[in-house]
Amino acid sequence: MNDRKTSPAGIMLVSIQMLADELGDMGWDFQWSGEETSPRFSGYLIYSGQTDLKKDTLYLLPEGGSAGFPRNRFGYVTQEDLPGAAPHIRCLNQPFSQILNGIIRVFRRYQEFEMQLNRILTDGGSLTDLCHVGSAFFGNPIYIHDDMFTVIALSGRVEGMLKFEYNEHKGKLYIPLWLINDFKFDHEYQHTMELRQAGLWDNNHYPYNIRSLFYNLWDGAEYLGRLMINELRSPLLPSHFQSVEYLAEYAMMLMRRDGLSQNHVYRDFEDTFIDLLTGVPADPRDLRTMLSILDWHESDRYLCLKLQDQNLRGSIHPDTALSNELANVLSGFSCFHYQKRLCIVVNLTLSRGDPGTIRRSLAPYIRDSLMFGGISNPVEGIYAIAQAFRQTDIVLDYITNRDSSQWLLPFSACALSYIRACATRELPPEVLAEPMLLTLLRFDRENGTSYYDTLRTFLLNERSIPKTAEALIIHRTTLTYRLRKIEELVRLNLDDDEQRQYLLFSFFILEGIREPEAKDLRRS
Repeated sequence: MNDRKTSPAGIMLVSIQMLADELGDMGWDFQWSGEETSPRFSGYLIYSGQTDLKKDTLYLLPEGGSAGFPRNRFGYVTQEDLPGAAPHIRCLNQPFSQILNGIIRVFRRYQEFEMQLNRILTDGGSLTDLCHVGSAFFGNPIYIHDDMFTVIALSGRVEGMLKFEYNEHKGKLYIPLWLINDFKFDHEYQHTMELRQAGLWDNNHYPYNIRSLFYNLWDGAEYLGRLMINELRSPLLPSHFQSVEYLAEYAMMLMRRDGLSQNHVYRDFEDTFIDLLTGVPADPRDLRTMLSILDWHESDRYLCLKLQDQNLRGSIHPDTALSNELANVLSGFSCFHYQKRLCIVVNLTLSRGDPGTIRRSLAPYIRDSLMFGGISNPVEGIYAIAQAFRQTDIVLDYITNRDSSQWLLPFSACALSYIRACATRELPPEVLAEPMLLTLLRFDRENGTSYYDTLRTFLLNERSIPKTAEALIIHRTTLTYRLRKIEELVRLNLDDDEQRQYLLFSFFILEGIREPEAKDLRRS
């Protein structure tokens, strides 16, 4: 009864818990005791007074034949009230022959499970084959997803299971994007990612209140994915926590055999987005996988947002409330944390909103949450998000440096200020500006006139006499007199588009510079 061959994963040992669960399924009346940290029994024997006992053997004690058996050291099954410190089961109201047949049945079930898994491995079977065998053993559907939430194996679809998203172009199933985004904000789920033992995802979590037994697939320090057993047909039992670890061992061996584990360092979406944000070449494999899961394309149109705490010292981490608010406003988005700021990438090709609508919808929440936000211009292609995020940084700097009462601005609101700052970084405004404006400024200072402001208002009102006169609150005759005097002081050709643009830009970069408060202006 102990002539079992060793499988590549090691012999599948049986625990008292496994035996108890199986006997319970048979409807037996029994009692059991003895806690175990791991399965220990590789086989069973009828005790007949032998002395060469083994720790990995379960002993069946016939009625009246237990004399001399060391019940504190070796596991056993009995009909009698024979308490001991070792793990044991006391069967009530069953003849010994029935007990023997029941124990044989339990061990045979585990042996057959082990042989099926071993055959899959040695005969070139697949992860899907493993899921089918596992599903039959556990009585529930099983699937495996990889580190990027691609479903790589599935025992079959069962009513009540999560509805996977199917990519016709790739021919693959994926965990839905909405659920991936929920997981990213769920601290409990993030904690489960660290487990190296079986765990339970209970009824209080997604998806659809399905209780699921899971096991993370690790190849050393490399996370490869997760094996999931959904409780849809049969109740999950305590012994399943031990059995699923054995199933996961075979899953790992199949993944290594099929090249699904190639010492590729695990990188989630956040790592790939940070590479794109900082201009570091993203790993092509990571980028392709990410875009495939999100159903995005390199050439899509994107919008970037960046949020920061108004006190400038706090760090914004995604939470469920923020996740729900973003999901209410945005579609086709992903977000990540970088340098204390929350970064959001919106796929405008897929999104239901335009930049203006997104800003108006998010503004109240950003204000009430005491955050500042910057919104980029739309950009073409995933590789352009580095420039888009640079725009969001410029907006946030603009808001904080000016002590602005605005908490969420688009880049267009401060683009000219940024251009002015860049233009005047090397040369001061009075050197860059059209010299004739400096002449008007100087003349106004010396003579008490306002020709500089008159010309500026005239150009801003698109050379409209009525609108300019109304803006300056002067008579049209006064305005035409001033314009004639300006033409006498400086040579202007306001019909020249290029000169008008230069003049308007010069007014902009000279904003704030007025005589006599201005620094020494260079004389023309």
